[in-house]
Amino acid sequence: MSPQYPARSHAVKVVQELIKLIPEADRGKTHGVFLQASPTLYRDDTDRELPFHQEANFNYLTGVIHPACSLILFFSLSPNPEPTNLSHNLFIPPEDPAETMWSVPPPSIERASAIYESDKIQHTTALPAFLQSAVQDAHNVEVILHTLPNTMEYPALPEIFEKTQGLVRNTDHLFTALHIARMTKDSSEIELIRKANQISSGAHEVVMRELGKFARDREAGKGGHQQRTGKESLSQWEIESEGDAEAVFVATCRRMGATTQAYLPIVASGSRASTLHYVCNDRLFPSTSIPRLPGDTSFTPPQLARGCCGTLTPSHSHETSPTELHSKAFTPQVLLIDAGCEWQGYASDITRTIPVGNGGKFTKEAGQIYDLVLKMQKECEALVQPGVHWDTLHLHAHKVLIDEFIRLGIFKGDAEEILQSGVTAGFLPHGLGHSLGLDVHDSRQYLKSVHEAIPDSSKQTPSRLYAYLRIRRPLVEGMVLTIEPGCYFAPQLMEEHGVWSSQFVNQEVLNRYVGVGGVRIEDVVVVTRDGCENLTTVGREREWIESACSGM
Repeated sequence: MSPQYPARSHAVKVVQELIKLIPEADRGKTHGVFLQASPTLYRDDTDRELPFHQEANFNYLTGVIHPACSLILFFSLSPNPEPTNLSHNLFIPPEDPAETMWSVPPPSIERASAIYESDKIQHTTALPAFLQSAVQDAHNVEVILHTLPNTMEYPALPEIFEKTQGLVRNTDHLFTALHIARMTKDSSEIELIRKANQISSGAHEVVMRELGKFARDREAGKGGHQQRTGKESLSQWEIESEGDAEAVFVATCRRMGATTQAYLPIVASGSRASTLHYVCNDRLFPSTSIPRLPGDTSFTPPQLARGCCGTLTPSHSHETSPTELHSKAFTPQVLLIDAGCEWQGYASDITRTIPVGNGGKFTKEAGQIYDLVLKMQKECEALVQPGVHWDTLHLHAHKVLIDEFIRLGIFKGDAEEILQSGVTAGFLPHGLGHSLGLDVHDSRQYLKSVHEAIPDSSKQTPSRLYAYLRIRRPLVEGMVLTIEPGCYFAPQLMEEHGVWSSQFVNQEVLNRYVGVGGVRIEDVVVVTRDGCENLTTVGREREWIESACSGM
């Protein structure tokens, strides 16, 4: 982490919010904040390490991506919003030869002092004496140490509270203060998020162009699921499966310096693109699952079938056998890739839906749905500005969906009546997007809670349209958000929301689109003074997507 990471200014921001929440009766006392870094985790009953990921709040206040560190802030309250006598104290584990023979050692005190912004850096072994000294310095005034309710705590902390008279733990306010502070990003954070999105954008484009190299061979039947020896170079590997696409994406991020993904990549082909968090990524192309439609008698009753990730799931589809797969022409379909890397702990989050087969072009129906979702995204992005309630943007996405479905003939009737029926929740079940930062769903618990007055339009439309929103507040300058509308043809969702029995649905026309599976387009934007800036650099126009995926 570079010396420029603004750990101290983040601490001031958090303490400013914390001061607003402290009751009057406690304002004359000494206050501190304690946070603990994530520990090294291991697989169950083994000594094999799991990938390390820093606790986001600790990262926010230190910039340290190393396990088992601790942080203590001390501050005094004053009549103005600015905290006084704020001290930032970082604790680093001492090097243990029994551990460092297996793992990289923590930085030395000298090295940590050179790269991290903190008033004082000590070993974690000094932490108990440091807290006891702070209580003594308070001269019989109670010291309140604010902690998170469920944080990974310093192992000796309970004992310290028990033995140190005058030290009191409070878990009521810190969580809220941290999430309010993290809701908006400063310029240094935005640059880290921008870097993560640049890398991820490049990786998305690489996947498209690798697909494009073999697009014509695949259409002509020359491609095929060939046995690999492991000796081939990456340039010799045709992307023949969801797993191939994931591997190319992750490898590209690693080659550009991003060592971790912000979340498990979602790489879903064909009908699996209708599963919002599909992370199995284990299907060959073409993914030949054909959704069961109402009244269809060509399939046996639902039964247990071997599903993705080796699980047993109720079958809503017909799985083509390997023999049938090789004897049939390649089935054109979409591939939905929702994937993004981290850069120094900060996330990216990008979704592109691309064509596989058909010479790298969308089929007629898939292209129409892609155009519809792109229209939703662009119009919602144009509405972003400080003060606009997120519900308003989300509702607009549903209105665009209705208008475009009427134009395609999927819906029939009056647009307002269709909206009030709530049937669009069967095609767009999730929220329009979410906050993004150190967590891919940043400040989620705070932002999804409804404390601000929601718009009348939200109260006057079905509540199920808003069931999964991760933001229920007006936008603020400096917020970083995703805008990710989608349109899905998931059998279970359409059944749940009464799509097939709705008076507003033309079933014959809808049947032509069910095979598309799902389309989602997702970009990351930062709210600016008079609009927003899109931080995602990979193309999203249909013509550009098809050009990349067809090898042009």
